[in-house]
Amino acid sequence: MLYYGESTKEKKSRMIQRERVLDMEDHKYIEEYNTKKFIDIHKYITDEFNEILTKLDIIVEDREYSNLEFDKINSKLIRLRNQLDLLSSKNIERNKFMELIMLFNKIEADYNL
Repeated sequence: MLYYGESTKEKKSRMIQRERVLDMEDHKYIEEYNTKKFIDIHKYITDEFNEILTKLDIIVEDREYSNLEFDKINSKLIRLRNQLDLLSSKNIERNKFMELIMLFNKIEADYNL
């Protein structure tokens, strides 16, 4: 959209400047997503859930996690939810595993992720 009295060249310059601002905002968001550690997963994990995670080779340490780190764990759990043979081979009850997934949904909601 051209503003009154604005040339096409001025419009292009304005659009480029806006793209730079958006790129900077995107860069800031991506950097925070990757590096800002604020999610305390450990405080939600019971001994029973910790045992399930350990069987799945997922270690939750007593520290804060970045959004990226949380998403990696959560994604792995989501991918495993339909692998009934694998869960069974590791002596993990499906209903307990689904409770674990619901717990991660709660963490996601609590932190507005």
